[in-house]
Amino acid sequence: MLRPKTLFTVFVAAALILAAPLAGEWGGVAQARNSTATAGSKSRADRPGKRAKGKRQVFSGHAVGTATLREEPLEKPSGELWVSSENFKEELRVKLYDENGEFDEESLAKLDHLFRCRRTHEERSVDPRLYETLSRIQDHFEGKQVQLVSGFRFQRNEGSRHYHASAMDIRIKGVSIKNLRAFADSLDPGGMGVGIYPTSGFVHVDFRAPGQPSYRWTDRSRPGSSGKEKGHKRSRRAVRRSPNT
Repeated sequence: MLRPKTLFTVFVAAALILAAPLAGEWGGVAQARNSTATAGSKSRADRPGKRAKGKRQVFSGHAVGTATLREEPLEKPSGELWVSSENFKEELRVKLYDENGEFDEESLAKLDHLFRCRRTHEERSVDPRLYETLSRIQDHFEGKQVQLVSGFRFQRNEGSRHYHASAMDIRIKGVSIKNLRAFADSLDPGGMGVGIYPTSGFVHVDFRAPGQPSYRWTDRSRPGSSGKEKGHKRSRRAVRRSPNT
């Protein structure tokens, strides 16, 4: 007669022998399922057209060589200006020059007021070359009203030309921003910045700090993607890479 301890040992051994085929069967099934899943994932990743597409570049820009800048002297514009401010819903018609062909101080003051900071309402004396450029643009596009998206901005980025009252963001109803940008480019004898914002739908024009080369860029960031003012908001990456916009 077998002892209880011996009986228990025999029982455990028999149970293990019976369970071995089942474990092998379930292990094989699990291994097969894992292999199938891995193969499926790999095949899906390798399928044509299923690879993750690279993100579209938000900002791209380059300095402009002197060989591509304007060589002919710029003609004096008519001085007729018709501008509307998108921020303040205000409209202004002025003559930039007085009877002697000099800048009309009253007109400059009115334009400075229209170009004031949207957030703080502070005013600065805007670079008058910007107003002459604005008049040339309006002359070229048959006197159509220019919509001012942003002028002077009292902001943290003190390197911005907006902060120095020498930049504007504009659009013209019925004129593509590509055509607007192209004409602004043609006015640059040196020291100007011109940027196009396809997503926001405007063109930036500025006069650089003395000694800085002309610059061109494209910014596709969405409005509201950074802490800047409405109509000129950009991603942090774009802000870091965009020089003095």
